[in-house]
Amino acid sequence: MTNRTLDETAAVLGLKPRKFRTRLRELKVLTQSGDLASQHRDRGYLFSDTRSRWNDHIRGYSHYAVVIVTEKGVEWLAKQLGIGIKAQNKDAAA
Repeated sequence: MTNRTLDETAAVLGLKPRKFRTRLRELKVLTQSGDLASQHRDRGYLFSDTRSRWNDHIRGYSHYAVVIVTEKGVEWLAKQLGIGIKAQNKDAAA
């Protein structure tokens, strides 16, 4: 089972990343700040992967979340967006 970032998922669906994120905001899947909307957590389609990196300017870690799409989520998003995907497209960005 493959999990993908939003940019990788956009490529599978044949969309540009910016347009894909705009559509997800319109569908209320993402918040205006780009985070995963709470009503879409724990449904098995998307999840937030928390990460951190060292920031020299503040001499500490900066924490952030990356929205990840599951295999089921790719199919669910395609349906929400009215996009048909072929099996070969799903494997293209793996």
